[in-house]
Amino acid sequence: MKNLMKVISVSSCLCFSGVALAETIEWTSGQLGGGWYSMSSGLANIIKKDNPDFNIKVVPGGGTANPTKVNRGRSQLGWGLDTFTFQAHTGTVLFDGKKHDDLRTIGMSFSDVYTHFIRAEDAKYTTIEEVLTGKDVKIGVIQRGSSGEQAFRWILEANNTDYDTLRKKQGFKINHGSFSELSSQFKDGQVDYVFGNLGLPGSVVIEMNQSRPVGFVNFGVEQLSKLYSNYGFLDARIPANTYSNVAQDASTIKMSTTLMVSSKVSDDTVYKITKSICEDQNALSTIHNSMSVFDCKTAMQSAPAPIHPGAAKYYSEQGYM
Repeated sequence: MKNLMKVISVSSCLCFSGVALAETIEWTSGQLGGGWYSMSSGLANIIKKDNPDFNIKVVPGGGTANPTKVNRGRSQLGWGLDTFTFQAHTGTVLFDGKKHDDLRTIGMSFSDVYTHFIRAEDAKYTTIEEVLTGKDVKIGVIQRGSSGEQAFRWILEANNTDYDTLRKKQGFKINHGSFSELSSQFKDGQVDYVFGNLGLPGSVVIEMNQSRPVGFVNFGVEQLSKLYSNYGFLDARIPANTYSNVAQDASTIKMSTTLMVSSKVSDDTVYKITKSICEDQNALSTIHNSMSVFDCKTAMQSAPAPIHPGAAKYYSEQGYM
């Protein structure tokens, strides 16, 4: 019996020494059908190609919920937006009094995320003021917990209104859902407006535009001023012809995408992830056009939360720090 146990023990050691155990990493991204989800999936494939022992699972998430998921270790990686990542790390504004001490970053400016206030081309109202003072508006707003939905709440606040007022006093029909769900509702005429954040170009907007011509609700100078001074949103433009049939620039707001990571993830793992992303940087634009703005040489600059030591090690080796 002793000899048998020795054989079993030696066999087990040989088995485990010859096979690398997979490390499971959950990546909280964005809504199904949105740019963040496809960006996560594409980057996960690049990272797994270089690190076959990584098992990366991409799950839906949102800009305001993701910092907390990563901070708690529920997800090891997560997309965030510079504004919300900073607020979470410092425990201010949206995260008032709840400082996220375990939140770290790998880099930022993976893409610029633009607010898309989409309207049907023949919709009655074309400016934010007109929409929010209008009657019987049918609008789809991205799911609660997402950066887009929080941006919509702040726009309502800046214009002295809220969901209840719009529904009860102005007859609004407001649906919440993923981009895939809202796209279907837009195509079917259940909603005439859709609000959410996307990289450029948003594939779901391209799909919507094929079945029902789209336009944009523009942000006027007064709106942009209020949103910047109160919430730190930067003004931006969706360039003309980004979407067919839209021949003029659309005035809007934007934020920068940050890759967050839990402080509990090992330095070695984060080092390998950072190395894969940086050394395959040229492939990022093939995943999503909006990722062409990413530059590993500057990814750690002005980080909204501390850079993870594993990422800092790679940047230092390359002379980027």
